[in-house]
Amino acid sequence: MRLVFAIILLIGVCTAWTTEDYEIFKLNDLIKQDLGPETTFYSWLGLTNGPSSTSSEIKKAYRKLSKVLHPDKLSSVSKKVKKQAEEKFSRLSLVADILSDQSRKRRYDYFYAKGFPRWKGTGYYYSKYRPGLITTIIFIYIFVGTFHYFALKINRKQDYKRIANIRNEIKAQAWGGSQVPPLDGSDRKLTSEASGKTFIVKSTGDVYVDTGNELHLINENEINLNPCFKDTLFFKLPAITYNASLGRFFTPIDLSVSFDKPQETIKEEAEHKKSKKKPKGKKMELANGKVVYSRKK
Repeated sequence: MRLVFAIILLIGVCTAWTTEDYEIFKLNDLIKQDLGPETTFYSWLGLTNGPSSTSSEIKKAYRKLSKVLHPDKLSSVSKKVKKQAEEKFSRLSLVADILSDQSRKRRYDYFYAKGFPRWKGTGYYYSKYRPGLITTIIFIYIFVGTFHYFALKINRKQDYKRIANIRNEIKAQAWGGSQVPPLDGSDRKLTSEASGKTFIVKSTGDVYVDTGNELHLINENEINLNPCFKDTLFFKLPAITYNASLGRFFTPIDLSVSFDKPQETIKEEAEHKKSKKKPKGKKMELANGKVVYSRKK
C-alpha cells in the first residue's frame, strides 16, 4: 500500500506544474525585479478590475502601454538602454499573450489569488528537463521493478538461512546437541514445546514435520535464490493489467511460476559435470618425473 501511495505521489509531483506555469513564474519574477515587488500583470497594464478584466479591456490596455514602451520611440539612446527597452517590451507582449489566453489566464489568476510558490531550486532545475507523464511512468516502472527484484533476492536469502537454521537446531536437539547422527541409525522424534509440532529427524539428517497424516520435508534448498523474470513486477504488473482488461476476452497470461530444480539438484548436477573427465590415453612418465597421457586414437 505504501509503495502504491509513493508512486501516486511521485506522478502527482511530476504533473503538478506545467511548462506554462514555469513561464508564468519566470515572467512574474522578472516584472517584479524591474517594476517593484508589488507589481502584477494587471497593475502594470493599469487594469484596476484585476482578474475581472474583460478581454477587450486587456487588449485596450496593452495597445495603450505598448505605444508608450515601444523601442522605436527611443532613437538617441545607447545600445544598452535600447536593449533593456526591447526586453521590457517583449515582456509586455508576453503578459498580454497570457492574459488573452483563457487557459493561461486561469493559471495566472490562481497563483495571483493563492500566492506564487518558491519555484526556484529543485523545481527550477527540474523545469530544465521536464519529463512527460509517459516518461515518468516508464521511469517508475523500471525503478520499482528493479527494487522489487533485489527485495525478492534479499528476502529469499533470509528465508533460506532461517529454514536452514531451524533444521540444524531441530537436528541438534534430536541428536543431543551433536551434528553427528546416532550410531544405531535410528530415527529420532522431537516435539517443540513452543509450537507443539512434532518433528522426525532421519539418520541421514533430513528433518520432517509430522502432521499426523503425512510427513513434510524441511528443505531450504526448495527456495529459489535467483528470482526469474516471471517473479518480478517487470512481468507481473503488465500481466495483471492485461488479465484485468483484455485477458477477460482473450486467453489470460499464466502468472504461476514453476521451479523444477531445487538448489541441491542444481549443485549436484554442477558437481557431476565437473567430475566428468575426458577419457585418458596411455600413461607415460617422462625423464623429469612428469606424468603425461598420450592421445587416444
